[in-house]
Amino acid sequence: MRMTWALLLSSLFPFLAQPRLAAAEPHLVPQQVFDAVAAEISGERAQETTRQLVEYHRIQGSPMMADVAERVVLQKLKAAGIEARIESFPSDGKRSYQTHRSPMGWDMRGGELWVESVGGRKDFVPMRLCRYSDIPTCVSTYSKGGEWSGELVEVGRGTSERDYEGKDVRGKVALASGYAGQVVRQAVLGHGAVGVVIYPAADDRPEHPDMVRYNGLWTRAEELDKTSGGFQISANQYTELRQLMQKGPVRVRGRIDATLGPGKLTLVHAYLRGQERPEEEVLITAHLDHPKWCANDNASGSATILEMARALKVLLDTKKVPPLRRTIHFMWVPEFFGTMAYVTEHPEARRCGAWDEPRKSSKPVRGCVVANLNLDMTGEDTVKTGSRFYITRAPDSVPSFLDALLADTLAQTREANLSAPTGTHRHWPTELIPYAQGSDHDVFLGLGVPAVMFGHDPDWTHHTSEDTVDKTDPSEFRRVGTLALAAGHWIAAADAAGWQKVGAFAASHLLAVEVERSGQSSLRGAKAGEAVIARRLERLGPSVRREGGAGYPGVVDFTALVPPGTGQGPRRRTLLPIYGDLYRELKGEDKKWWEAEDERFSNRGEGLPTQPTLEQVAFETVNFMDGRRSPAEIAALLSAEYLMEFDGAWVDRLVRVLASLDLVAMP
Repeated sequence: MRMTWALLLSSLFPFLAQPRLAAAEPHLVPQQVFDAVAAEISGERAQETTRQLVEYHRIQGSPMMADVAERVVLQKLKAAGIEARIESFPSDGKRSYQTHRSPMGWDMRGGELWVESVGGRKDFVPMRLCRYSDIPTCVSTYSKGGEWSGELVEVGRGTSERDYEGKDVRGKVALASGYAGQVVRQAVLGHGAVGVVIYPAADDRPEHPDMVRYNGLWTRAEELDKTSGGFQISANQYTELRQLMQKGPVRVRGRIDATLGPGKLTLVHAYLRGQERPEEEVLITAHLDHPKWCANDNASGSATILEMARALKVLLDTKKVPPLRRTIHFMWVPEFFGTMAYVTEHPEARRCGAWDEPRKSSKPVRGCVVANLNLDMTGEDTVKTGSRFYITRAPDSVPSFLDALLADTLAQTREANLSAPTGTHRHWPTELIPYAQGSDHDVFLGLGVPAVMFGHDPDWTHHTSEDTVDKTDPSEFRRVGTLALAAGHWIAAADAAGWQKVGAFAASHLLAVEVERSGQSSLRGAKAGEAVIARRLERLGPSVRREGGAGYPGVVDFTALVPPGTGQGPRRRTLLPIYGDLYRELKGEDKKWWEAEDERFSNRGEGLPTQPTLEQVAFETVNFMDGRRSPAEIAALLSAEYLMEFDGAWVDRLVRVLASLDLVAMP
């Protein structure tokens, strides 16, 4: 029956079964506009900005984060004649923005880790393992300043109680492979260790044994008196330590020159105002934070949107592109924490979304976000990093025009065969991928705002000392900057005719996705989702487009694809995404259930069309909660999206787990 639907729809609407309209028709972005954008964007300029950004240890809440925001980003915006400002929010380890506990301010000045002695030998010459000035990622971020020493005790991952069974770390130093923040809470706060040393897990990029991973402690205010600090070492250093430990007890000494205390989350805003509907914003974001040196993540995205802002200002001033109807708002943020603070303290920013407090008026208010383009890792040399450029598709909870617009603009960019004068001239590997979490686009999708992430993956340098400027490529900066700016300008400048055109592209794109799903659903055992897919196939076509779609900037309304429920159901009590650490606060049977499900999702195996984590499924489940959808109705939507079987009992159990954390309200 599913294949019959696919064949029937394809025969009735053959033009809709293609990812976009016939090749003979023009792209959504007029070629003249695209060419003007491509000619103005400079990959070299973006790479040079990246070089300036990586000189700062850009940790959320730190003085250096504020410095780079003002001395580099704001200064360049002002020099380009762009309206720009700094905004700050308190960040002290106590205040929360929705479920995100703000990090403590961290003023980092230096740190070293030494092997003091081995087996009590008096002839042993102390050996330095880490120096912050040499490798900034070797000191765990948010480490407490001070000096400590003790015998190394290996505790495996060091993140659970069972890792410490039969081991005494009190007054000693835990040697572990888990994430530093979790290890410190177990080893130091729970078992009395004086500090931690973190080595990479055996399966974590073993072919690169000298690189040092980035870890953080995310110290909370109430932990300050009892916590300590941590260091990261390479796989080769860990091997050396193990060899030394075979000769007798190994004693290490750590010294960290840093201060933890109240700080601030620093954001930079830049605006190019629309002329007709300035209250509606196309929000282009990049997170400015990460340790010193970290270039691709995410100095590259921050530099790219800075170059986009400069280029668009020039293009508008010289009238090489049409004027903006809507405002384009560029925003540099501390990832997640800064964005959650922004949407928490600026309720107007979320009133274009499908989810918000009841509106008193249907008229958009100043600053509401109609779409978000989030640039996270955009300048990679794909050969050096073994990567490819990707764009995430929308989750089913927020279907939108962006998938079609960006698929078409990506094709247009590939056809242009762009490169930079000093960049590479090779094939450009690109891919449109299913919705993936992990950056600030999640915040806006949680509001019902169309949002997308641009990035690179896989990348063996990610979150390590090897993420350096030499692994960026001016050609990649130019390609991604052109693609993002061409699409962003289109959203801000499009007239009614443009929205009618994108409606046809979008209906075609979504139908292609649903036809593919209809052929896979029975094979994957997703019976609960088959009826949902069938209803969507019936709706996809001219009827999916109507004037004035709620929450959307033009004539496209995809809310019919996820209609509200028919009765009573759970309703969320927080903005999304939910901070992952909250799940570790679960108790008793709820904790056991969550951990078992987390393991089940992690072991689903290869070859599935989508492989979501439990946290991603929880995100979608909550995003479907409108107070009227029953657990069974939500389960059917999840089954259609992930092509795996969910039932109402599973959703109801998840709802009760989330309700125990006061994240959702039961009907």
